[in-house]
Amino acid sequence: MSDSTSIWGNRDLHPVLAEYLADLDPLLLDVGWSFESAKSVEYGLTDQSMLNHVRNGVFAIVRLNEIAPSFDAYELSDDELRKVVALFAVHDLHKLCDEQEMDEEYDIDEDEVADLVDALNVDAFAPDLRIATFHACAVDHANTWNSNPEHSTRTYDRLRPYVRLADAFASCETPEAATVKRNQTGLEVAYPGTDLELRHHTLDDVKGVFTNLLNGAVSHVLEERFRYERLLIYQDGCVYLTDEDSPEPAVDQDLIGDVYDRLRDDIPESHDAYDSHSALADNLSTQSQGFYTINDQDFFYAGARNLLYATALKAKQDADPDSGPTDSMAETMETLNDRLPIDIDTTTRVAPGYARLVYTFKRAFVDPLVDAGLTDEDALTVTCRLFDIDEGVLDGLREIRDNENIDLTAGGKWDYAYAVGQHIADRARREGWQDVPGEVVKRLITNLDALPDNWEDVVMGAHTGQFETELRAYIGDVLRVGGQASPPTTEMDELSDPFEEHHATRRGKTCTFCNRGTTSTRKSDMKAPKSLTTLQAGYSNRIPADAGQPEKLLVCTPCQIELSLRETGSSRRDAGRIFVHLVPDYFYTPMMWNLYADEIFARFTGEAMTRIGRLASAMFDVVTTGEDRDQVDETPISESVSTVLREATQAEDVGGRSMIEQLQNGFDPDAGFGTQTLSFYKPQDNETEFQFFGVFVGLAVASTMGLRAYVSQSPIPEVRGRDFPEMINLDAGFTTVNGFYGREIPLSKLRNRLGAAAALIELGYALARDDARFAKYLRIVRNKPLPGSYLLKRAVQNSDDGGIARYLLEEADYLDRYGNPTNDMDTMTVIHE
Repeated sequence: MSDSTSIWGNRDLHPVLAEYLADLDPLLLDVGWSFESAKSVEYGLTDQSMLNHVRNGVFAIVRLNEIAPSFDAYELSDDELRKVVALFAVHDLHKLCDEQEMDEEYDIDEDEVADLVDALNVDAFAPDLRIATFHACAVDHANTWNSNPEHSTRTYDRLRPYVRLADAFASCETPEAATVKRNQTGLEVAYPGTDLELRHHTLDDVKGVFTNLLNGAVSHVLEERFRYERLLIYQDGCVYLTDEDSPEPAVDQDLIGDVYDRLRDDIPESHDAYDSHSALADNLSTQSQGFYTINDQDFFYAGARNLLYATALKAKQDADPDSGPTDSMAETMETLNDRLPIDIDTTTRVAPGYARLVYTFKRAFVDPLVDAGLTDEDALTVTCRLFDIDEGVLDGLREIRDNENIDLTAGGKWDYAYAVGQHIADRARREGWQDVPGEVVKRLITNLDALPDNWEDVVMGAHTGQFETELRAYIGDVLRVGGQASPPTTEMDELSDPFEEHHATRRGKTCTFCNRGTTSTRKSDMKAPKSLTTLQAGYSNRIPADAGQPEKLLVCTPCQIELSLRETGSSRRDAGRIFVHLVPDYFYTPMMWNLYADEIFARFTGEAMTRIGRLASAMFDVVTTGEDRDQVDETPISESVSTVLREATQAEDVGGRSMIEQLQNGFDPDAGFGTQTLSFYKPQDNETEFQFFGVFVGLAVASTMGLRAYVSQSPIPEVRGRDFPEMINLDAGFTTVNGFYGREIPLSKLRNRLGAAAALIELGYALARDDARFAKYLRIVRNKPLPGSYLLKRAVQNSDDGGIARYLLEEADYLDRYGNPTNDMDTMTVIHE
């Protein structure tokens, strides 16, 4: 298969898996299995498409075969594994047959099997398999009374345990379901004589990037301490393979401590920005008082030394010799010149630029040292000594401080820093420094290291001490290993009760996003910094975060960390966005997660452009291809799927608008795994059209990637994937567009909803390239009996020659039939007739 129709790219994979992705997976798309149900809400199950069911089983059995030998279990040969994959691809043929009685569902003849084998080309994938063996799998893969084991073959008898095991894993929507006795028994049948055992961990809360990193930290600790091998990755947990002799870990203080330590070590290594001084410098915001804001989260991720260098780098950029100071700066520097044995240059911004480093260093580094009693000297003296200021200048600054007629700290400023800034500039010039930030930091670190106690522990404790308490409480509260929770810990006992926080006397210490409490008694600990622009541009479950004074919203530490991580992993922070929380259907394996992260999610960067009109056209091809098999010139669905992803993530020079970005750009997929969130943004003409397009783009991307989705105005998902059984769930905030899409969209309705939306976009753009009109078009769909015909007629009237009708007949017909989700009748339009 050509690369143009592959969504996976070229990866170093197990050869059988590589062949499956290249040769079988596109054909599963082409036969329409992405919209065919393997599991469905109509039968009380969680939606899962036939495509994802096969993908899950194939990836799971390949992963299992990869790790089983480490426990001295049998490893299938490549030929055997290829046969298992081929058989599994056709095992659910009965679900594609017309409605039958349950006791007749496996009454399938060989001709039906041969047709499917031919359509999927699995006989070429596994040429040694006979149709009789494929038939045996189709009628005898399920361990029920309805199956027909009398049709089995010797080949299938040998491979049946692996096909059934793949089917068992593929059908488990949660980590708990994947480790039930039935699957354990299937493992014993497939690997007799071994003591393999399935274990799992879960998290009772989902946020996003932070949850992925926590998932990773738990997984790595369980692997290192208890010999767990990660098998399946869910949104909120993992399933492992181990042996019976491996101890079952208790969620106690030791395990919580190990997970916290691993998380603390993993986060700084998870993204290049935390080891990049320039990237850290870009995250620093300049305050009017003359210092840089360093979020406590940045200390937690990057460490004190990296941040000190980033601050020096930022100051060097601001020490501009070609820019003049403000009048206020010049006046203050003249005041200092009159009283100090130093000549501060009042004609440029060199001294003010370095002064920002000095004041930031004093606030973020020196003040914690003085407050902790690490030195007997005051903050002004300590700051000057660490910068190696001459005693004469230091004495002059002390005299100024004691002069009641001079106030260098008015309005939150600390204008003593101008003198130190000039000292840095003079020394750099005198000693010929090529790397001014590096030389400044080297001398500061040398002087700090000479202090009697460990300065780094003191500084980190001042900025991140509350983090450790909060995160240990959070881990203990949400982590379950083998279904076992932690008994109350010291940190957990300090968590405030969210219900009590609404009491009049204790009001206000509940997280705006997740309603969690805090271990701190200070309300200020939950006030998110202004620099977390992702928060200010988001939405809370109480009030819009971009209204009023968003910086005063109260946010728990885990949510603050999540929002800060997203600030690192995204470049666009526009206000009023829509968030598409993508959920695996039902899980990833480690290789599947890496394929999604590296080959698909990585396309959604801040530079990615989207052409809505072409996206709608490609999406319409996806949902309508195959409805009329007489059209032999139809574009294969796999090719249309690739087109959808390409149109959603075009390069900037191709055209389109920047609309959608993942919030985990640049994060190492091996450090964290489980969920992804896409952010949708564009200029709004009105709320209705913005929500309509946001939901369409989100659903188009999710459906073509084979993922379930929760679409919300909240950056933090309010429900986990396990909390809704439908393929798509829309948040309650989409009042108007819910009437078009529906609040819950099951897999059985997803094709029609996407097709109707794509058709409406194409017809709407035929009238005018004006997004604002779509609020009106949605009213037309709701109120007109044949909205497609109505819009097509308007488009023809507006065109010069009426030729547009030839190109949009199919779209008009589709919108007539499926535009209103409450109308289940297959109404035929006048045009179609």
